[in-house]
Amino acid sequence: MANEKDIKEAILKVAGNPESGAIHSLAGQMAKAILELENPAEPVSPRAEKPKREVRVTEPTEVR
Repeated sequence: MANEKDIKEAILKVAGNPESGAIHSLAGQMAKAILELENPAEPVSPRAEKPKREVRVTEPTEVR
């Protein structure tokens, strides 16, 4: 299992070891994102993610 530093070094190596630019400045964030994909955070609770049930009015409740 690779750590964040190893992933960052691999990204920089594939990109040609840039010393400046977008790849150089974003390599750390890319490494963190890849690490999160390998180790996803566990959801809090499957029941907590259920949406609230809708109540639709099909007939008026009052009579005029």
